[in-house]
Amino acid sequence: MCGRYTWEATHGREFKELVSEPDDPPPPSYNRAPGQSHPCISRQSGFIQWDKMLWGHPRSDSSPDGFFPINARSETVQEKPIFRKSFLGNRCLIPADGWYEWQVVEGQKYPHNIYAESGESFAFAGIWKSIDRKNVFSILTRSAAPNLLHIHHRAPVALTENCWEAWLDDKKDETSLISLTKSVQPAWVLKQVGSRVNATRNNGPDLLIPDSGKQSLLF
Repeated sequence: MCGRYTWEATHGREFKELVSEPDDPPPPSYNRAPGQSHPCISRQSGFIQWDKMLWGHPRSDSSPDGFFPINARSETVQEKPIFRKSFLGNRCLIPADGWYEWQVVEGQKYPHNIYAESGESFAFAGIWKSIDRKNVFSILTRSAAPNLLHIHHRAPVALTENCWEAWLDDKKDETSLISLTKSVQPAWVLKQVGSRVNATRNNGPDLLIPDSGKQSLLF
């Protein structure tokens, strides 16, 4: 799955062949979390543009039909009523340079940062919908690469540059879109990091410092 991620190069230059750099780039973030607003790229009214969207939307009494999970399984996204309309008509890219996953060992959770070995730019494949006049996104997931399975069996769908425009193409049929979710993934590297990443209030490059020792799980 994907419940926390990083994106440092928020000037958006890696995406300049797809969309102009954002007018007001956000500061780098090393601990992007659900419920927060994050930069996304989507096609709206025929134009590819930057947008800020909320990551996921919880169930609530005030918005009973507004639930939108933070993750959607790519294998069934086209079948689930909650996701199908967004998958076919409202897709987005979520720029990222890594994500966090927690390994459970003897009841203790140890965070790991996962990133592309080549350092290449990538974006998570996302879908979105409007809830209470706000755009909300979900990140698609797929089976994890073999070298990640001891951490978690799921991983986000990462799209490299050759897939970005196709993912946002509103003329793509369902079969083509499903094929994109199965595209070749970057070679992933992982490193154990410190427990400070557990708390969303912590956000800085120090969160990426390797830490291979036993960790307390302080939130």
